[in-house]
Amino acid sequence: MDPLAEKFKRLRERVRSQDFQENRGLSNEVGYYLFDYDPAREMYVREQVRDMAATSTVATIGADIQVFNLLDIMMAAVDEWGYRDDFIELEKSDGFSQVIDQMNNILEMNEENNEIVRRIQAQMHDGPTILFITGFGQVYPIIRAHKVLNTMTQVIDKVPVVMFYPGNYNSIRLQAFGELQENNYYRAFHFE
Repeated sequence: MDPLAEKFKRLRERVRSQDFQENRGLSNEVGYYLFDYDPAREMYVREQVRDMAATSTVATIGADIQVFNLLDIMMAAVDEWGYRDDFIELEKSDGFSQVIDQMNNILEMNEENNEIVRRIQAQMHDGPTILFITGFGQVYPIIRAHKVLNTMTQVIDKVPVVMFYPGNYNSIRLQAFGELQENNYYRAFHFE
């Protein structure tokens, strides 16, 4: 069987576990998991995540799976605040690096409870929930995975979170798309 299909099979089994759903057995760590994969398999991953979210409910597995796409969250904020045209003009005049800096400023990505986290919190269901975070490849390098995870663990610590990461994670270092080195990140469990 395809290794990625096997990994999704293990994930489907794991999300059914009450220990997983309640973050038990993690030595007082928060239940954050990085599900890394080959970026060339992005469409397969999206399909599997969509299927899991559609078929996994409190009635079927004991928890709801909520999917949050980082691009959707970022663009909802940009559009709500009326900045889309400003960012297009900023990129034309000052370059993409300025867009990255300004986007991180308005989303407060260096703050403990940044805009991404606030929007996820506001939309979380009551009751047993598992969060799937997707879209990292769509927002890189504007938003970095370690910044999202570092701030989320301070605020969202009662439900398991699985971030789907197009690249490699070895329980210490994130490597976006298998090539680009990100900052070290030690708090998430590597989902193997």
